[in-house]
Amino acid sequence: MIALQERRSRHKALLILSIALLLFAAPALAQGFGQPTDFGSTESAREFETTTQDSRAGSDYFAHDQILKISIVGGLSLLAMLLVLLRGFRYRRWFLLLPIGLIGVYLGGALCPLSSVQNVFLKWDTAYLLLFLIPVLLALVAGRVFCGYVCPFGAAQELLHVGKWRRRLPPAAHRVLRWLPYGILLFLVVRVVVTSTPILQGLTPFKVLFSWGGSWLAIGLTALFALLSIVLWRPFCEGFCPLGAFLSLISRVSLFRLTAEPNCVTCGRCTASCSSASCDDGNIASGDCLMCGACVEACPVDCLKLTPRWKR
Repeated sequence: MIALQERRSRHKALLILSIALLLFAAPALAQGFGQPTDFGSTESAREFETTTQDSRAGSDYFAHDQILKISIVGGLSLLAMLLVLLRGFRYRRWFLLLPIGLIGVYLGGALCPLSSVQNVFLKWDTAYLLLFLIPVLLALVAGRVFCGYVCPFGAAQELLHVGKWRRRLPPAAHRVLRWLPYGILLFLVVRVVVTSTPILQGLTPFKVLFSWGGSWLAIGLTALFALLSIVLWRPFCEGFCPLGAFLSLISRVSLFRLTAEPNCVTCGRCTASCSSASCDDGNIASGDCLMCGACVEACPVDCLKLTPRWKR
């Protein structure tokens, strides 16, 4: 018992130290982001301009503060993986404040879910590709860690959610919404490949708060999803996010997965604790699991482990 408490104390100290180092490092790396746009205006002043063939210098490759974005998103991703590996799930809700503050407010909502799956086709020859590969690599290693820990849009929805007021959609509506993000993903990818122009930029809920500017439609969507988030679990993530759908597909072949060991007593506590409906008596749907660890914390026999795929 004492050894367990000491191990938890070391894990907590390591987590606090890592977060402190990240917070101190971010201002040191800070660069100018220009003046934010007013509410009701467009974000054209912040649009990335693709470099030309005649100006392919190193500074052009990392244009639009990509070095800073990669550093912060990558740093938070490493901390998230550390939290998962150390089973520090109890600190996860506090951790969600970091992506909201750093990636959301500080970086203006980097890797916007609606724009990112389109921009990767338009900016593949810039450092944007490196930024986009961070959540992809996380998904390949341990599933949707980016969605559950690093995405500021998902974090904002989750922190607004009030568990005791939670409402569940009817099964028929849930089945439809489960497939809708894949349809949105397919539409956006096909359209941007055919037309080479992105759409729906800046319409991701909470983008207007992170960038402090946007259209009135974007403001209305943010207000709508903010209200829905109070009673529904991550409504945009569950029914509309194309980036989440893409990472879900990759997570199905992740190297590590949460699995139940043979000592599982099928008590159903993991199922009851899972907000994303990805756990069924120890059977984890890796494509839907956000690695929040609620099932691990609820398990009375500690049978849920992060297991290498090749040992299953």
